[in-house]
Amino acid sequence: MIVNFSELDYSLWEKIAGLYKRKPITHAYLFYDVVYDCESTDVSFLLEDKVIRGYLLVWHGGSRLAVHLWGDAKQLVSLIPQDLSSIIQLYNEELLEYTLNSIQRSGKTEVKWYYDMVVDDDSFKPYDAHVTVRLGTSHTEFFAELVDEWAEPPSREKIHEILSKWRWYGIFDNGKLVSVASAYIRLPEVWIIGGVYTRLGYRNKGYGKSVTSAITRDAIASGAVAILHVAENNEPAKKVYSKLGYRYLGKRPWIYYNPNTD
Repeated sequence: MIVNFSELDYSLWEKIAGLYKRKPITHAYLFYDVVYDCESTDVSFLLEDKVIRGYLLVWHGGSRLAVHLWGDAKQLVSLIPQDLSSIIQLYNEELLEYTLNSIQRSGKTEVKWYYDMVVDDDSFKPYDAHVTVRLGTSHTEFFAELVDEWAEPPSREKIHEILSKWRWYGIFDNGKLVSVASAYIRLPEVWIIGGVYTRLGYRNKGYGKSVTSAITRDAIASGAVAILHVAENNEPAKKVYSKLGYRYLGKRPWIYYNPNTD
């Protein structure tokens, strides 16, 4: 039986909370989105014998749809939106070929593999070689200048939103914001770290390591573990995160999807 999040009742909520309680790292996106960002979230659950066997989570809050397909969710693949660009995270590698076959008729796909890396209080190795600054909405213009280097820079309105909603740290050099990192999901058990970026021309100075260390320190101090995703072929980033004490949990396929425009 397929149940949509719009049909949420106490029984379904209890099942969602149970999933998260058993595996907070795996289900952090699901739990955070249905609790804190439900207006931008749609979820379809596959129920069998009153147990959630799989789910399709779609978050509409970014420039691309963020899609998460977890569990024995083959029946849910057809529900993936195919009219908008999306990044589809698969938690079950066995669904990769089936998912690709289902969506390739409607658009172009590219598969990239990402490692999940995690650090906790026992393994964290702080790095404090540079002064980091907690960023807020007063830094919108500095941030906007930095993200002009990004392939898809967000609007000023979106920048203001993410600076107010997410926790960011940055490093300034002669009044210019040159490196940033954030926690875009913060839960009591898990923080998800991302948005790590250092300007071209300021790399290989340890800036990325410092801002990642700063946001990781906040996660550890809160009592949570910190998790981040890193591309399989991004050797410099993997080396930096390993030096901070992050360890590998596993590797998963992400599908980058763009609909046909013909």
